[in-house]
Amino acid sequence: RMAFYKDPDALETQEWQEAFDAVIAQVGLDRAAFLLKALYQQAIARHVPIQRLNTPYFNTIAVDEEEGLPGDAYMERRIRALIRWNALAMVLRANQNQDDLGGHLATFA
Repeated sequence: RMAFYKDPDALETQEWQEAFDAVIAQVGLDRAAFLLKALYQQAIARHVPIQRLNTPYFNTIAVDEEEGLPGDAYMERRIRALIRWNALAMVLRANQNQDDLGGHLATFA
């Protein structure tokens, strides 16, 4: 089952696998999953080195090889500023009639 690993005690491994298959057959998948999780947590607690199923992310593109963002950064920054200015102007205009408006101005800051 684990062909990539040279097993120092194939008989013991086979016994563990057969016992696990027996748990699945006699008690069910939920119990088998519980036992695996419990063993995993115990292994972590005992500092057993376990190969993780996921690997850390590494950006394989060097910074100097990355492409620039599409679009015009200056224009996009200007548009965002105008949207914030417009929101401020609308709230200030609404406050001329009702003083309780305007608490949401910080959203656009």
